[in-house]
Amino acid sequence: MATENTEISSVEKMTKQEMAKIIKTAKREAESSEKEIPVSICDVMKNNSSEILQKIESKFPTYAQLYTDLYTKYLHSIDDLYSQCYLSQKEFFDRLGMSKTTIQAYDDYWKSINNMIKSQIDMNANFAKMYVQFRVGTIDSYDKIAHLMMENQARAWNQLNSYNK
Repeated sequence: MATENTEISSVEKMTKQEMAKIIKTAKREAESSEKEIPVSICDVMKNNSSEILQKIESKFPTYAQLYTDLYTKYLHSIDDLYSQCYLSQKEFFDRLGMSKTTIQAYDDYWKSINNMIKSQIDMNANFAKMYVQFRVGTIDSYDKIAHLMMENQARAWNQLNSYNK
């Protein structure tokens, strides 16, 4: 009973800083004892690799949005440039007095170029889609093979361990 009174009186005499220091130390010790100790080196590598990959994956939407914004700004800038050129050159070409037939032929020519470019854009998008599908299929195949190899390795280790016993 005498020890209880001594402990209480020493706590009462502590400053706030000393009390805070003791609480922080106790908290650190509690947190460190709560942390799970990795079972093996493989656990350490897997857990840390997974954290890094998850962090990279979490940033994909940000990168996609940033590059989309950049590309959109680029396209709007080009569109604005052509709009400004149109305004400044319209008066010049209107004064040339081109015939309607010439203007119609020029318009038909540019429509054919326009259609060809749009078709190439579609082909490029389809190619990119097929390319990504091919790459995803390749990764899926690699993943299946890697899992099969790991299963075979695990069986081999189990057999080897059974011979050692």
